[in-house]
Amino acid sequence: MKTHSLPALADSRRLRLLAFAGLYVAQGLPYGIFLVALPTWFAAKDYSSAEVGLFIAVVSLPWTLKLLAGPVMDRFSLLSMGRRRPWVLLAQSGILFGCLMLSIGITDFYWLLGFGFFVNLCAAWQDVAVDGMAIDILPENERARANSFMFGGQMAGISGASAAGAWLLSRYGPGSAFFVMSVCVALIMLVPVLLRERPGEKLLPWTEGRALPRSFELQETRWKRIFGDLFRTLFLPMSLLLVLVDFGDRMSSGILQAVFPVLTTQELGFSETFYPEWTAAAGMIAAGFCILASPVIDRITPLRAIYAGFIFKILTVAAAGLLAAYWARPAAMIAIIFTYEFQTLWLTIASVSLFMNLCASKVAASQFAIYMAVSNLALSAGSGVLGPLDGALEFHQIFYAAAGINIVMTGCLLLFNLEKHKARLRALFPSGDDTPD
Repeated sequence: MKTHSLPALADSRRLRLLAFAGLYVAQGLPYGIFLVALPTWFAAKDYSSAEVGLFIAVVSLPWTLKLLAGPVMDRFSLLSMGRRRPWVLLAQSGILFGCLMLSIGITDFYWLLGFGFFVNLCAAWQDVAVDGMAIDILPENERARANSFMFGGQMAGISGASAAGAWLLSRYGPGSAFFVMSVCVALIMLVPVLLRERPGEKLLPWTEGRALPRSFELQETRWKRIFGDLFRTLFLPMSLLLVLVDFGDRMSSGILQAVFPVLTTQELGFSETFYPEWTAAAGMIAAGFCILASPVIDRITPLRAIYAGFIFKILTVAAAGLLAAYWARPAAMIAIIFTYEFQTLWLTIASVSLFMNLCASKVAASQFAIYMAVSNLALSAGSGVLGPLDGALEFHQIFYAAAGINIVMTGCLLLFNLEKHKARLRALFPSGDDTPD
């Protein structure tokens, strides 16, 4: 086979959009099965709220380790195969290995916990590599649309793994669920295997090709410079403020994410597939909505979109608590699940867009990875506190607590000023090369 006949991502806009969407599907699969389907399966097996919360907290924890991945990927790579593509291949190989190991039928809680941590660690590192690849390859006027395709792909992966994983776990157990997931990951892995980042690079280590001059120019080799620029941008006041606001919002989401499996199965007596299936349905519709939402957010600005999302989240989460008497009606709980999924997606797109505007270009991959890592740490922390909350509060009061957190975060967001942040970046980097557009 002539490797130069295969296409490169830099050559085709349509190919880029489809490839990034597919890679985000692969990242959504572990999330759907480990953070939705398996927790619900555990709840149906009468595991306690504390155990379900612990599982979600631990398997989501690797997403906080993205803060380590960014600087490593900015410093090291096999440039003859591209700046980010080798890391994507390595991470996807890890996901595939973990799923194949679980396909032998492991059912022990702590083995599932350990492999869940490993698979999500690989998925998180792939996320950083794919984001870095997108920053390197996508033209500026293509990023908003690409982000919508990427989030749409991720939602499709989460939804598919949630629904199919719950059904397979219920009928056949973990072995069959993870075997099917292995097949899906193997098929998606053909994307980075067959597609170069840019023409002229190697497809595989033993094939023809070379590192391009552009790759050498972009790859930073000095740790001191990487971390110096990174810390200067991260500790700007508006950067710290937005991290605080996002942390509170994601922590409230983590609490609710851990509540739903326990509430629907143990408290309300719904089937173990009810929550995963309806979450999947809401996610699939939200994935389509995601494509339409990105231009709207760009038009009204991400900051205003976050304000709107917070108000909507506060109202719907508080209303869900007030409607506790109606939770046993499937239609009411389905409506709550749908509103929760839609507001989560809206806030995710808006916050990611605003965080991108805070990044300095030379350390954008590392800086953005740290923002996303802290965001996922908040999600993990929220899930982890469900045990203590469940012992102190009723379920409807937990909804009130989640809404209360977002009320406080809305007040903090009033202090945010993007223009002040951009002015400080221009002062740090007088050449103008590292200020966001």
